[in-house]
Amino acid sequence: MHRSFLTNIVLLLSVFFTVGLAAQDKFVVVQRQSAEPVYSPSAPECIEYATTANLSTIGTNSTYRGLYLRASPVGTIANARMFSAAQARLPAMMMDPALNGRCGNLTDLALKQAEANLTQGIVAQFNKLPAPGIKAGPEVLAVVGVVVLVFTGTWSFMS
Repeated sequence: MHRSFLTNIVLLLSVFFTVGLAAQDKFVVVQRQSAEPVYSPSAPECIEYATTANLSTIGTNSTYRGLYLRASPVGTIANARMFSAAQARLPAMMMDPALNGRCGNLTDLALKQAEANLTQGIVAQFNKLPAPGIKAGPEVLAVVGVVVLVFTGTWSFMS
């Protein structure tokens, strides 16, 4: 039997991986503490910064904004103004070193949390939202059939 160098490397790596999985509970895992400041809910400027970052994140992403507007009972004009105001205020807050020192990077936190919440059907205060995407049911077959008929009719009358 002839073995190549690559086969030997893959075999050796698989042995190491198996030994590592088997001995995983025998090692102590030390977690590094984050150097980022902790968000203080009692500070009003941190609450304002978090709210502005969340609204700006929702306003700049079309998926988040569409789901929010669909679920909101207020109306699109009022919500659009709210998102525009948050987007205008956020850059100054992001560049303020004193605010970032007290509150941390809440813009990055808002982006991560918005993505995590969307997978659970949550956007801002609205829960159980339908998943975004294209509906692929029997109506797609009907639409494709109509399009084929229109094109077939057009092409048949062209000659």
